[in-house]
Amino acid sequence: MATWHQNQRPVKLYHATQWTVVIDPPNQMRACMTFSTRNLAEVYMRNLAANNPGAAAHAYILKPAN
Repeated sequence: MATWHQNQRPVKLYHATQWTVVIDPPNQMRACMTFSTRNLAEVYMRNLAANNPGAAAHAYILKPAN
C-alpha cells in the first residue's frame, strides 16, 4: 500500500517497453524498478525473496504495456 502522499498523485506503474517490479508493502513507500527483459525482473524477484522475504511478499511484476 502506498503512502498517503503517493496516493494523492497517482502515476501509472507499468512502462511502455520494459518489465516493472513493484514493491508495495502496507503503510510504507511503494517502489518500482524497470528491467529490459522478463528474465532480469524474475532474477531480481528471486534475489529479493532470498534477501528480504518481507518485501518480496508484497512485490509483483508488471509486463510492458506494448
